[in-house]
Amino acid sequence: MAFQELILASDATRIGQDARLLAKQAKRGDLVRVRRGTYARSAYWAGLNERQRHGLQAAALVNTAKTPPLFNLQTAALLWGLGGASVPKRLCTVTEDPRGGRSKHGIRRSLGSFDSGTTQLGGFRVTDKVRTTVELAATLNFAEALAILDSSRRDQGWGDAREVEDWDKDKPWGPPSSVDELAEAVSALASQSRKRRAGTILELSTDKSESVGESMSRAQMILLNFPTPSLQGSFTLRNGRTARADFWWPELDLVGEFDGYGKYLRNELRGTQTLQQAVMAEKARENGLRALGLTVVRWDWSEMMNPRVFARILNDGGLHSLRAA
Repeated sequence: MAFQELILASDATRIGQDARLLAKQAKRGDLVRVRRGTYARSAYWAGLNERQRHGLQAAALVNTAKTPPLFNLQTAALLWGLGGASVPKRLCTVTEDPRGGRSKHGIRRSLGSFDSGTTQLGGFRVTDKVRTTVELAATLNFAEALAILDSSRRDQGWGDAREVEDWDKDKPWGPPSSVDELAEAVSALASQSRKRRAGTILELSTDKSESVGESMSRAQMILLNFPTPSLQGSFTLRNGRTARADFWWPELDLVGEFDGYGKYLRNELRGTQTLQQAVMAEKARENGLRALGLTVVRWDWSEMMNPRVFARILNDGGLHSLRAA
């Protein structure tokens, strides 16, 4: 996130200009008020997505706060690129005030430590990856918490220093969190109920899930009490090529695939393939799996998020819930 894109009222005052002109330009639509005393060009703001706008608001707070803020929870998770982190309505920050938890002026404050479990990502001070992961695992709903933990443990490689301040990361930043590190952070939680919750989800997490959609799908399977699948099963097709499957139940010769449309629409995932070529290649891959005698079931995001629809898809593949009728 480019700090230089911010226009500060304090800078205008410092060089002898009338800061009220900025408010007038915002009223005309030339500027957008990011936070009190901070603005951005309307055209620049319009080109940002929701995550990037949250990041610009964080940058505005860094530039105007008397004390440098420590970002945590979803705000920190966005900068870490943790999959499953939604964009919060307010900037999430840490306070040492024992009254904590008071939210106003677009900031959510929660009680926490400034001395341990913190780091610097570019111009932003944030809770470190392990602390961010565990604190979210203790508070989010089950599916989102599992996606956060899976993402934190995932080893996908990461970019260079120029990307550290990117608020729209498509993969986790930094080395993967180890189970031991996460378990230690869980044991440090103050609340026993949060310890139990985060510890249970940690036990169910994996470093083999390759996307948020896969993690959320697995969470739904757990909630619906379906048998546990193997992840990233590898198969040699008749043409000699290797195909991997998101989910595999070997006892049923059943393969499950989450249809994340990103693999078709995002250039970095398609490589040199056109959209049509990517779709045809995926179809050929699925036919190759079926030729091995495997049953293949697929679902997209909306189907997975509807428990009844998702259960029916798995039932159609021959999979049945372990829950008593």
